[in-house]
Amino acid sequence: MIAVVDASVALKFQFHDEEAVGPATLLLTHYVEGKIDLIAPSLLPYEILSAIHVAINRKKIEEAVGYKAVSYLVSLGIHLHEFDELIEMTFKLARKHGLSPYDCCYLALAERTKCNFITGDRRLYISCQNKFRRIKWIGDYPAA
Repeated sequence: MIAVVDASVALKFQFHDEEAVGPATLLLTHYVEGKIDLIAPSLLPYEILSAIHVAINRKKIEEAVGYKAVSYLVSLGIHLHEFDELIEMTFKLARKHGLSPYDCCYLALAERTKCNFITGDRRLYISCQNKFRRIKWIGDYPAA
């Protein structure tokens, strides 16, 4: 099984004060055990860095914790797909549905690869669940 994951899911692998950490930890365990393959657009590392940078600036985490988290999350080896191959579909989805191009890039990858997109962004999930059958809420994993 293959699934697209976004930064909201990846960050739950490292920060345990987030919602739905239990299912995210199970997803990570399944990934490490080879039971599921995780993929993402090449913008994933940028989004992870941005979120950790903001968390440090807002004093939610120490800088050393941020560096450790970045190192760990990058080391996971989530297979990244080049954004170039997703640009057109990403733009069409963003324009059609009024969503951010960032979010639509993950949706485009899920559509292109015909696999589920697991997100930890509840607002995104709620706004898209009736439009995109491939979007799944991390809190429902492993049923996702």
